[in-house]
Amino acid sequence: MVALAIWYDQTTKDDEGNVVIRVSTAAELDELVNRILGETAEHDAPPMIQVVLSGVKRSPALEVGLGKEKGFIGYTSRTEGGWTIGDGDPNAVVSCIYMGNHSEVPASVEVPLATVRRGLHEFLATGERPSVVESDVAS
Repeated sequence: MVALAIWYDQTTKDDEGNVVIRVSTAAELDELVNRILGETAEHDAPPMIQVVLSGVKRSPALEVGLGKEKGFIGYTSRTEGGWTIGDGDPNAVVSCIYMGNHSEVPASVEVPLATVRRGLHEFLATGERPSVVESDVAS
């Protein structure tokens, strides 16, 4: 298991002004996801968080959307990238908010929130591309 560094909002988390949240257990990860979902339940657009391996330079990164019922994971590393693949319209977009900034992703990357949680847990366990994310590298 690895430790994760997560960016969610711009509120400082310590005396040094850091905004990163660190989690190192599945329980801490679930607690944070539940807290984010609770804090943003009434927002017009769902939140997006960024997740990397804590303390690892050039870490792979996840961009994670956390909607009420659906979400998404985008994955980027030095060698590959990819997204979750859902059944949404690839020509439609889904709005989300990352640290106060508006962003959009194709609706086709949205999957059930349970799938997003599974991908986050897998990233915490392995530090590698979650199996729920399709690689964009040809085999």
